[in-house]
Parts: sequence; structure tokens; C-alpha cells
Amino acid sequence: MHYLVDAYNLLFRTRKKKGPLEQYRQSFIEDLNEIISKLHLQVTLVFDGAEKHLRLPSRSHFETLEIIYTNKGQTADEYIFDEVSVAKSPAQLTIVSNDRELTGRCRQHGAKTLTIDEFLHFLSKKKGKKKRLTTTPKSFRETDPEIARLLAIFEKRMIEEVD
Repeated sequence: MHYLVDAYNLLFRTRKKKGPLEQYRQSFIEDLNEIISKLHLQVTLVFDGAEKHLRLPSRSHFETLEIIYTNKGQTADEYIFDEVSVAKSPAQLTIVSNDRELTGRCRQHGAKTLTIDEFLHFLSKKKGKKKRLTTTPKSFRETDPEIARLLAIFEKRMIEEVD
């Protein structure tokens, strides 16, 4: 599954403090990348174009995250919808946005959708499962008296089977 995320929707939903947008956006990207890489998800963040003079979308990667800034005059919503409408398998795409018009149009083309809160819940749930799967159970350690007791039972049964 490939997640196409309306990046500013997610960023502004999770933004907790005031300050320069560029600085917060960078820390947001780094934090999300850490989560995404641990969960092995394929995620593309789509931002409305930061460079208004660009004619074509700018595409880059920050480790496992793909980051796209749309071109001049194109919104992230338009870019995401264009990607869905030309996808060979739109059912393999999940659109993450709070924009009802965008998600409705994408669903009509066969894509799955999640609201920002549903996506955050999904990540949190997956993170919890991953932690449970990666934690090793405490090793079982028998005490010397318990080992002696079990050995005695074993030896007794072995003698009984021989007789």
C-alpha cells in the first residue's frame, strides 16, 4: 500500500508550537520518517509548492519518505488527485487528507482514503504492534531445585518405561 499524504493537513494537525514553518516542517519530516521507516511503509508527502517559480513538481527523498512540492499554480489536492486518476492500480493507494472533496473524488477512482486522525491512529496502532513483536519475552530460567525435581520425575518415568 502506498500512502499519499496531504502534507500540510497532517503537519498543521500535529503542530503543537508556534515558530518558523520551515523549521517545524523539517522536524515534522524527520519525526515522520523515523516512524515510517520502522513500520516499513511507503509514504509520499505532498506539499503545496514552496518554490512558486517552479514549473514542475519538485521530488526528493528524506531517507524512506518521498517528498513532493507541487508546481506553480497546482495545489497538493490537485496533484494527489492527478496521481490517483493515472494510477494503474488506484486500489493500492491510500489518500490521507481531511479534504472531503478530494477523498470523495479519489474513492470514486478506486483509491482508499483515511482522514488525518485515522492515519495517526493507524500509525499509533501499528507502532504498538511492532513494539510487541520486537520485544523478546523474558527468558524462562529454572532454579536448581526445580531442575533437580524435574530430572527426578524424568528419571522415574524412564525407569518405569524400561520395566
